[in-house]
Amino acid sequence: ILVESQSPPLRDIATTMMKVSQNLYAETLLKAVAAARGDVGSTEAGAGVAREIFASWQIPPATYVQADGSGLTRYDYVTAEMMVTLLDHLYRDPKHKDAFMATLPVAGQDGTVASRLKHTRAEANAAAKTGSISNVRALSGYVRSRDGQTLAFSILANNFTIPAATVNYIADVAVETL
Repeated sequence: ILVESQSPPLRDIATTMMKVSQNLYAETLLKAVAAARGDVGSTEAGAGVAREIFASWQIPPATYVQADGSGLTRYDYVTAEMMVTLLDHLYRDPKHKDAFMATLPVAGQDGTVASRLKHTRAEANAAAKTGSISNVRALSGYVRSRDGQTLAFSILANNFTIPAATVNYIADVAVETL
């Protein structure tokens, strides 16, 4: 052996990817899932693996189009229903729930939502991933209701002409209301 290298555990990589929105990690992980299955480590092959997984979770292919691993292209499309179905599946899966939940930014505490939902009932109570490109904002995750029920949510805004801060504010009010 001339050289050996080991990456950090997937849990650590995924936490960095999700909390700070490290898009290069997302692109690389999509390719890595294909390579792990013995396929070419490409975006197309990774998207094929994702399609297989989503199909096994009863996520209809008509509810999404995946062109990359990070969601940074305008050729990626998802419905809020698809996101909630995915979130619900991960929450109910005892094998993946804790690891996935640990990756999500916590409202008012860390990651991409560290400055959002401060001084509201959702602070430290909502765990959610943001998504943004020009004139697109997304916020999807979980929040505990007043009666202690965990709710999955997905708020997607596309092609808006108002300031992005206003869209974020409206999404935050919706999460706080939940």
